[in-house]
Amino acid sequence: MAAKNPETVAQLYEQHETLGSQAKALYDRKDAILKKLVRVWKKNKRAPVDGENFLEIEDAFRGQTKAFAPGFAHRYKLKLRKQAEE
Repeated sequence: MAAKNPETVAQLYEQHETLGSQAKALYDRKDAILKKLVRVWKKNKRAPVDGENFLEIEDAFRGQTKAFAPGFAHRYKLKLRKQAEE
């Protein structure tokens, strides 16, 4: 485990590498959940999140060339919408 207040370059480096691997794992997990949300959304555009909101997803690549597209997670923008809004 890395020290809370590192005093040496070695401790700083270890902390940097540890945080980098944790960040990658969290990003991959977030990306997997986003893929599931997009799949559900494509089946039902008004899928409820809770009693009064539903998920709206904007596809940022609509109408654009996808040849040099950034990662999957940068493609979609998530928003909550109230059920009464259309």
